[in-house]
Amino acid sequence: MPTTYELKIYGKVQHVGFRDRIENIGKGLGINGIIYNYKDGTVRILANFDDEEDKELFKKYIERLEKKDKLIEIEKIEEKRLNTYIEFPEGISRLSSDDILELNKKLDEGVKYIKLIFAELEEHKKVLLEIKDMHVKTVEILSEHTRILNEIKDTLKDIKDKL
Repeated sequence: MPTTYELKIYGKVQHVGFRDRIENIGKGLGINGIIYNYKDGTVRILANFDDEEDKELFKKYIERLEKKDKLIEIEKIEEKRLNTYIEFPEGISRLSSDDILELNKKLDEGVKYIKLIFAELEEHKKVLLEIKDMHVKTVEILSEHTRILNEIKDTLKDIKDKL
């Protein structure tokens, strides 16, 4: 199974046709992922690589863009292996800032939903603890009743024996 990485590219990489070129490189190398401008001025790529060699080749081609186009200036490329696999459509697809805003909105909605679920789970936990406490008290009461009944039984036996 391929591994998903996040690549952060620093430098003069926004508004210079950089993402379009990355799409072409990705398509040529058969790499699937997404590319987008980030608010801090970086270009970010989430992509799947079958092996380390494919990832390094992709990065080399990205670095070569700087030599081919004087508008592009790459300071550094950071990479981070993600602990999950994301299935992307074929090729590298560009996301617009509107797409990113929509994804962030959906992510925020998802986080709110998860928080609601956790709040409900906490309520269920409280109810279960109350039920457990009631069960413990019921067992204690039954134990006490059993003890009293045994005392009555023993007392009745003593009275019967005396008669």
